[in-house]
Amino acid sequence: MPRKGLLVLFTAAAIGLAGCTATPEEKIAGALENAHKAFSAEPREANESSDGTAFYLPGGYTVEEPSDERSINITKGSDSYMLTANPNEAGDSTLFYDLLKSEPQQEWAADETFEENGRFGFAAVRKIADDRFEVVASAGGAKLTAVSEAGKIEENMEWMMQTARSIDNEKGD
Repeated sequence: MPRKGLLVLFTAAAIGLAGCTATPEEKIAGALENAHKAFSAEPREANESSDGTAFYLPGGYTVEEPSDERSINITKGSDSYMLTANPNEAGDSTLFYDLLKSEPQQEWAADETFEENGRFGFAAVRKIADDRFEVVASAGGAKLTAVSEAGKIEENMEWMMQTARSIDNEKGD
């Protein structure tokens, strides 16, 4: 009897744990929700600067050289992110979204746009390998892009949008 009881317990635990694993679609939906919340929130205070572009960067992330005023390389461990800042674009700019949509051969699993208080932003995700996704978060003239593991797309999308929103765009807001 004890063996049967343990077998039932382990089986129930395995089924329970399997139910806790989110599907890629659920992770993508969570990532878009995180991006929307970050876009709608007050912008984070800038705590980093590179070639005249001030922005928020969470702890543990590093600005790599060479970076310039428009393309800033950010890393955390072996993960790399590209921050593109265009000072000529206002907070309501759709430039980066228009560029994303101008390449119909790229199939995005999901993209969502956000408009609030005269600002425009978007988040997009596309699968590029079994467990790898390209994630993009943009607000006005700022955009972050990365290749992310499936398990990290929700947290990446949140901080990426927080960072994009933190860039003070004199023409916008």
